Amino acid sequence: MNWSLIGQGLRLSYLLRVPLLTLLLLATLGPISFSNNLLANLLDQDGNGWHLFTVSFAAFLLAFTAVTTTNLILHYGNQRFEGRFEQQLAQRRPILVFLTGCIAATILDVYVYIRTVEPGLWKIAPLALGAVAALALVFVAKIVQLSLTEPAVTPHPPPFLVFPAYFVKPLEHFFDNLYCWSSARSKALKSRVGSLSQFPLEIMRPAAQGYLIHVEPPSGEGLRLLSGHVFALSLAIIAFLSYLIIGLVKSNITAERAAVPGLAFVLLFFIVACWFLAALTFFFDRYRFPLLWTIVVLAAMTALTPQSDHFFRVQQIQGAMPKASTAAEYLKGRLANGPKRIVLVATPGGGIQAAAWTGQVLEGLEKNSNFHNSVALISSVSGGSLGSMIYAAGFVDPKIQVAHNALQPAIDEVAWGWTVPDFWRTVLPWFRGDRTIDRGWALEKKWSAVNNLNDTGDAHGTMLSQWAEAASAGKMPALLINSMIVETGAPVVFTNTNFPVTPKNKQRILNFYGLCPAPPPGSYYDIRVNTAARLSASFSYVAPASRPSVDSPFGVAYHFVDGGYYDNFGINSLLAWLAEGLEDSVVADSLRDVLILQIRHFNAPEPTTLKQVGWGFQIAAPPLALYHQRDYAQASTANNQLEFFAKYYATRNINVWTTYIKYDGTGTCAEAPLSWKLDKNQQDCIARTWATQTHSDAVACIDDYLAGDDPANHCKLASRGGEEQ
Repeated sequence: MNWSLIGQGLRLSYLLRVPLLTLLLLATLGPISFSNNLLANLLDQDGNGWHLFTVSFAAFLLAFTAVTTTNLILHYGNQRFEGRFEQQLAQRRPILVFLTGCIAATILDVYVYIRTVEPGLWKIAPLALGAVAALALVFVAKIVQLSLTEPAVTPHPPPFLVFPAYFVKPLEHFFDNLYCWSSARSKALKSRVGSLSQFPLEIMRPAAQGYLIHVEPPSGEGLRLLSGHVFALSLAIIAFLSYLIIGLVKSNITAERAAVPGLAFVLLFFIVACWFLAALTFFFDRYRFPLLWTIVVLAAMTALTPQSDHFFRVQQIQGAMPKASTAAEYLKGRLANGPKRIVLVATPGGGIQAAAWTGQVLEGLEKNSNFHNSVALISSVSGGSLGSMIYAAGFVDPKIQVAHNALQPAIDEVAWGWTVPDFWRTVLPWFRGDRTIDRGWALEKKWSAVNNLNDTGDAHGTMLSQWAEAASAGKMPALLINSMIVETGAPVVFTNTNFPVTPKNKQRILNFYGLCPAPPPGSYYDIRVNTAARLSASFSYVAPASRPSVDSPFGVAYHFVDGGYYDNFGINSLLAWLAEGLEDSVVADSLRDVLILQIRHFNAPEPTTLKQVGWGFQIAAPPLALYHQRDYAQASTANNQLEFFAKYYATRNINVWTTYIKYDGTGTCAEAPLSWKLDKNQQDCIARTWATQTHSDAVACIDDYLAGDDPANHCKLASRGGEEQ
């Protein structure tokens, strides 16, 4: 075994670590995403030809960026490191490096093609055109390089950093003509560029070995960038400007699908990161200063900076806050002016699938003409909060298509939030403008645009207090949008009613309005309904834990996260609200039957196949336990709470009935995506599964109950343990 050769290979791999890791990421992103519920739908481009083109273009441009930085280090490494390697660095395998980059990009393209629903051969065309377009951009950068190359000081051939064009005679002839191009105009252009670059190059002179032609140029010659660095700089500037321009355009969030899909923009972000990190390593490796320490130092500077925290929008509004009804007042109003039997809905968390299933179920039940006016309360968590928000918006705007709107993806907006505002929040938190703009804000804006919640321009948007007025007037259901405080673990509700603050609220659930500081006289603090839904759905890392924007960044406040951490089924707050209402004698005398509809968006958990693990499992065990306990532990707690509640009120001659409408997806419909997007097949699964429920016992239970028939025919008494049917 040649240990000397192995040692040289390891040292070379260290020098090339950024481009090598970039190619590895590009090649494995498809396989990893394909089997990952959080990332899988990032690959799905809905069969849109333009999206396929942009993804392929970005993938190949990322590959060519890694190839360029690899060849740049090999070509100029001897100058930069002054011969400190036993073996001279050189571009010995340019074709192999080029093909490696192309293979990595092609692997991602293949997975994107497979992930596209109903793939066809025609969809290969935009993928191929994307690769051709990326190569064309490289061609343009090569023309810029050669147009600014001075043959007198640059050996022939100048470095070919992507594809060795001298292997193709027509290309070699064309590029040689550019290399040898000499005219009064070309000399003037090169002279002008040279003079403009003197100042920055003089600043770099002390540490610029390998970046300039000569640190000590011949007499009468100015400092010049090396020809290969001109090529790299051209591509890097194009990538960075594209990132900034597209990022700015994507900040204008509308109901339409973004022109540049999330995956393409993420790849563009990786391109910029590859250029930047490769430049840092090429600079600092000369001084044996690791890149990792550079990142650690920067992270240490910003990690605890108050300006880098996440904030959600709280609006100060002039005037008196609209009065919200208590649970008893609301129920008395509904019973006096509507059906004598009411339905209370609990809908759980689970990302966009929970939102879509909630929207589909509630819209589907509207076919029963009595259902619309019988829904008195919806208690929702996480993704279910989005579905319930859209359904509630339908009471204000009947034109809203509840099931359709709940299916609309927001994955592009989350990707933009991660790679633009949240990235710069981490790197340069001191220079931020609106501190509420982040990936959570992007989710809010998307939901607002899709559901016409008027969150644009200087308008406040649809505020929760506006829906309090509608609820008090009996024009919409009461809403409990559940969240949780990180620092204390206390449950919090955003509601359009006056949530119980009486001793009957034994769960000690907090009302968001009670947590706000005292506003200036003559005003009050309010929150948008889409902001409340987003805070309820801030699970995992898709949306951040945020605090209200009332105080300055240097103030202190609680952070709000997904309500599913506390109760993923929404039963806890529903029972607290209902208990307050039933304590009123008028309500108790009017209600002999109450139906609690529980929407369940996921299948009952199945035992997983056990695998052999090592000590590394200890790293994943805590979050896995937290994630999985929502199924067993929280479901058991919710059922027990409901049973005890029903038994208590059964002694007061009030029957609490319950039924479940479950998402019984099988096969490919069984897996719930964790991203804010459902692919075409998953959308069809929602519709097909609902079609199987239309004649189920659960729907029959609701029909019998609303028709005034005996609920015992199909409903379960919660006091008898009303388990899932």
